[in-house]
Order: sequence, then C-alpha cells, then structure tokens
Amino acid sequence: MTGWLPRSLFGRMVLLMTAGLVLAQAAGAVIHLVERQRTLGHTIGHELAQRIVAVFRTLDRLPAHEQAALADSLSTARLQFGIEDAAPAADPGSASGSASGAATWFAPRDELTTHLRELLGGASEVRAAALPQLGAFAFDVRVRLSSGRWLAVKGSAPADVFASPWHLLVNLSLMLATVVVLVAVAARGLARPLVELASAARRLATDLRQPPLPERGPTETREAAHAFNVMQARIRAGIEERERFLAAVSHDLKTPVTRLRLRAEMLADPELRERYCADLDEMQQLLDSALHYLRGKVVDEPVQVVDIVALVESLVDDYAGLGEVALRAPDALQCPARPRALRRALANLVDNALKYGGRADVTLSAAAGAIEIAVDDDGPGIAPAELERVFEPFHRLESSRSRDTGGSGLGLAIARQIARAHGGDVTLANRSPHGLRALLTLPLQVPRV
Repeated sequence: MTGWLPRSLFGRMVLLMTAGLVLAQAAGAVIHLVERQRTLGHTIGHELAQRIVAVFRTLDRLPAHEQAALADSLSTARLQFGIEDAAPAADPGSASGSASGAATWFAPRDELTTHLRELLGGASEVRAAALPQLGAFAFDVRVRLSSGRWLAVKGSAPADVFASPWHLLVNLSLMLATVVVLVAVAARGLARPLVELASAARRLATDLRQPPLPERGPTETREAAHAFNVMQARIRAGIEERERFLAAVSHDLKTPVTRLRLRAEMLADPELRERYCADLDEMQQLLDSALHYLRGKVVDEPVQVVDIVALVESLVDDYAGLGEVALRAPDALQCPARPRALRRALANLVDNALKYGGRADVTLSAAAGAIEIAVDDDGPGIAPAELERVFEPFHRLESSRSRDTGGSGLGLAIARQIARAHGGDVTLANRSPHGLRALLTLPLQVPRV
C-alpha cells in the first residue's frame, strides 16, 4: 500500500502535505470559478434582459415602418437590434429552460431567456437561436412584436469578462510554491533530530565517548535526545566500571598464576611438572582470551590505512612450519582498519582452520564496496544449526573441540567482535563436499570512532 511513498520521513511529510495543499487549492479554485461564472452570468443576463425589454417596448409602440430604423439606431458594437419577418427555430436546449453540457454547470444557458420571460410577463414569445457558453457570453434571441414581426437581438459580453482568470492561477501557483518551501523547511526541521538520533545510535556501538546529542527542537525531540544522552551516559558508566573490575581481576588472578608457575618449575618429577605447566598455560590462555573479549580493546586502537594483502602475507609467513597455509591475493588491497585487531581476528580464523580442518586456504578479493577474506579448510564442517551458535562466547562443539585441543570457545566470538567494530562481519558456511569457509568482510570505510 505504501510502496509508492518515499522511504525517508522528510520525503513522506513533504509529499503528503504538498498533495493535501494541492487538492485543497484545486478545490478552492474550482469553487471560486463556479461561483464567479454563476454570478457573472446572472448579473450580465439580468442587465441585458432589462435593456432588451426596454428597447422591445419602445419599438412595439411605433408603427411597423419606423421600427427597423429605430432598432438600427439603438444598436451598439456589442448589442445589435434588428427587425425580421420570421424567426429561426429555437435552440432545443433553451426551449424548456434546461441546461446542457459542462458549460451550463457554471452558468445556465437559459439565464438570459429566463429573465426576458420574467420581465415580459409572458406577453410575448421568446426564441433563442444561440445562448451563452462558458467563457464566451454570446447570444442570438428573438422576441415577437405585437405586429407579428420579430425583434432580433444579437450581442456578446467583453471577452475578458468570462475569460479564464490567469491571474488567479498565477497567484495560486505562487502561494503553493511558497507553502511547499515552508513545508519542506518545517519537515526538514522535524526530521533532522531523528536523523541525528539514528546516526548517534549507530555510532554508539563503537564510540561510547561520542559527544552528547544537542537537545533542541520541539518538546518531543528534546525529550528523545535527552533520553538518549542519559542512556549513553549510563552505558558508558557501566562499561567503565566493568573495565575497572576486569583490570582488578586480571591483576589479582595473574599474581597467583605466576606463583603457581614458579612452584611448578620447582617440581622434581618432570612428567608432573609438564602437566602442571600445561594446565597453567591453558588457564593463562583462557584468562587472557576472556579478558580481551570482555574489554573489547578493538575500539581503543586507532584507525589507519592498511595494506590488507601485506598484513595477511605477514600472518601466513608466521604460520610457516606450523601448518599448511596457502594464500591467493591480488597485488594490493587497502582500506582503513585497526591492524593489530584485524590480525588477531584473522589469526583466530586460521587457527580454527588448522586445528579442525588440517589446512587453511586464505583468499582475498574485492567485492562491491567491501573486501572479502575467505579462510577455507578441509575439516568435517559444522552442523547448519550450529553455524551461528559457535559465535556465542564459550560455546563449544564437543564433537570437535575439547580442553585437549586448547580451544577456549572465544576465538570466533572475538573475530566477529573485531569485524563488526570495523563495520563488517564474520560468517560461516559449509563447503561441498566437505570443509568449512569462514568469510570476513570489511567495508572500504569503517565507522568513525
């Protein structure tokens, strides 16, 4: 039903208000023209009928041989009188006093003959060969004299009297243009706070420290901006409190882990010492991953223009000797990014491919407005129902991941967090006949932070 409406609130307000104004102006103009035509038709018809009756009565008192000369002397440029022995047939539309055609909607065609019959009191026959039309008040009527002859009356009103009032259309057009401009300004003023609110809401995910929205405009928009500013302040206070808590936890947990490591190194049994150290390494890795995810350090690194190809090549070189990693990439691809965070996200994807697929094939390509980095493996893949759940923090697939593999359940969650902080995303899809593809997309422009 609303597919034809503009998508923006500003466009819809301007369109609907302008359409309403156009319809109101058109209706007003039509009513004005109707009343104008009716009033003019009635007034001019009445005045002409009085003049015609006055001439008729004057001529009817004269002898027949003097009537033609006097009728000719009484004629003017717009009203001609004459004497005729016979009258033409009457216009069918006027004989019964009826109206016909669209023109009669504005002014009845028989307005003139009706006045003539009223003034004559039915004492003489009136015939109309032509009656006024809309925009052209011209007529040709006959009135029977007492001698049996006919008084022929032909005439017309000035053309500019019934002409279309172009000045009215010009005035309406200027008025409509002025009102449309005012409507556009008012609609823009109403829509701008909503646009600013939507933009601030989009930036909130990556910049909790953005300046507060200006609280201006109507009462409703001021209240919405104030509520958003209060919400942002509360979220920022909550995040800062969480960061302080995590910093304290990090410090308090690392200290006993370090002491345990020192004591484990002093164990005499090599096998027991190795097992203790492995457990401590796993604990340290899990602690670091959890703290990194919860802190969301990705937003603290500044954005810079990064050669994505060079970054991935250096990452692949770091995996030399650790697993089979292949790279297919163009000569250069650049986009704004946070290099350390992006490297960590890619490392997590490559680690998963090597752990659960045995190899990692990395492919870089440029799509419409974005860069795509695909990491393929030859593993068993993931059940379709789990393709999204594996991005949940600490969610583990027991069939393929366990403590023995070293997985913490945070690698994909961190990778997606980093990608979305760049304005992109990470998705998973099973390959045919087997294997898994992790696709990281990056827009050519990242959100401002």
